Amino acid sequence: RFGVAPHSLRAVSPAMLKDLLDGLSAVDRKAPIHIHLAEQIKEVNDCLTWSEQRPVEWLLSNMPVDSRWCLAHCTHISQSEAEKLSASGAVVGLCPTTEGNLGDGIFPFSRFREKRGRWGIGGDSHVSQTPVEELRWLEYVQRLVARRRNIAASPVQPSVGATLWREAAAGGAQALARPMGAIAPGMRADLVVLNPEHINLVGRNGDGLLDALLFAGDGQMVKHVMVGGKWIVRDGRHPDEAVIAARYRQVKKQLYSAL
Repeated sequence: RFGVAPHSLRAVSPAMLKDLLDGLSAVDRKAPIHIHLAEQIKEVNDCLTWSEQRPVEWLLSNMPVDSRWCLAHCTHISQSEAEKLSASGAVVGLCPTTEGNLGDGIFPFSRFREKRGRWGIGGDSHVSQTPVEELRWLEYVQRLVARRRNIAASPVQPSVGATLWREAAAGGAQALARPMGAIAPGMRADLVVLNPEHINLVGRNGDGLLDALLFAGDGQMVKHVMVGGKWIVRDGRHPDEAVIAARYRQVKKQLYSAL
């Protein structure tokens, strides 16, 4: 299975984007589509200059945006754009550590969720390589904006960790157009097994485990990892970990020596 990622409205012209989508539809009408939008104010202003519309507004008005689409960032969107984007069925790909590292701005998370908007998380620039940190940043930044606690919690689901993890998993599965993101019949067997003996997990159970993972988690909490029905990590170690690490160090040294 494949999809397309035309990067952004800064990288492709309207004609190029239309040709790409027409070609994709001829091959697979259900293939996922990924594009970066409205990450920074300058991008929004530039789009207003050439189209007289904001990036998300332009895309929704001119392209067949539906549940196949993943719109990365969408940091600077208006109330109207948020409502129309939610109604489209598309998923927003949030990258909190990258957006924080670059000083991009803050996505209107609560407002978007109120409209039943779908979302997931991504690494983007790989400032961080863990979903735990991405979700932690997402919740904490929103708390700072609202000056209150437990942004993602609700009377129905009081666990912030469980809410964030499950919504992000569902959004990620949609963005990839694959049957994954939950433990259920027919779903791809992608599993993360936590270490019950980790000091921050002892005494925890149920959704409390996800709260501990998101707000006190580290790399030592993960014991086993299964991908597509195959165990990739057992007892915290990948079988090729030493070889991979050695090659990675070598490549990094070569790259930095060339700077």
